[in-house]
Amino acid sequence: MSESRSRTDASVQRRVYKPHKASIPNLRDYFSELWHRRDFALELAHTNLRATNTNTVLGQLWLVVNPLLLAGVYFLLVVVLSGGSASHTFPDIAAGLFLFFYVTGAMQACVNAVTNAGSLVLNMSFPKMLLIFSNVYVGLRRFLPTLLVYLVIHIAWGLPWSWNMLWMLVAIVLSTLLGLGLGALVATWQVYFRDTSQFLPYFIRIWLYASPVLYSAEMFLEGPIGRDVGQWIQLNPVFGVLGIWHDALAGHTPAVSYLVGGTVWAVVAAVAGTLYFISREREFAVRL
Repeated sequence: MSESRSRTDASVQRRVYKPHKASIPNLRDYFSELWHRRDFALELAHTNLRATNTNTVLGQLWLVVNPLLLAGVYFLLVVVLSGGSASHTFPDIAAGLFLFFYVTGAMQACVNAVTNAGSLVLNMSFPKMLLIFSNVYVGLRRFLPTLLVYLVIHIAWGLPWSWNMLWMLVAIVLSTLLGLGLGALVATWQVYFRDTSQFLPYFIRIWLYASPVLYSAEMFLEGPIGRDVGQWIQLNPVFGVLGIWHDALAGHTPAVSYLVGGTVWAVVAAVAGTLYFISREREFAVRL
């Protein structure tokens, strides 16, 4: 009896998790594994969408109604009560809010991606960037219905149509990269500092007021605001992307400065955020 028990005890494997030094694995192998497990990321995203009722008619309706109500409130404050008059202001504000909420919505979806998946992280071996890609995809699915609503607004206001509106696709791609990189950053910070998710909404609200959403990018650069912040506003990560977005919707070719600034910020954020997340993910199991 004692001999059998000793054999059983000897066969038990004990796994002890210890902190690892931050390091980046072989990226070719990592992304190869990431690609092979893409179905897992999609299924996880669909599960999250069902959990938030985004796949239902009322759920998708709220995704549209919420930013529309905010656009109406900001239109009232910025244009009507301030005595301004511009026939295209409401479409501009609505379009800017839609894209801005796409980027920040991806961040808010990603911030708890790792901490909410603690059981998966502890019990399964997989590239943790799948969690980030999954939540960015959720953000994209929530953004798509707002595009249809903007098209209705565009038609209702009698705005012109142009081939330059195809630049919208560039703005969406850059916004996706930006949301991916920033989402990976805040998800990593949340593992170490659990108050990140509580602080994030306040940061996003301040970020909104410092972005060309309620006011045009040109007003930030050339108007009364520009005299104080014009030299610094272009450091805003969404400044170039929103500039491309508004120029495209107005039927203009986006300014080169917007294209360069938006591309640089999107690529740098995506690369830096992804590498930072990957370098720390071996430590997640210990921190959770």
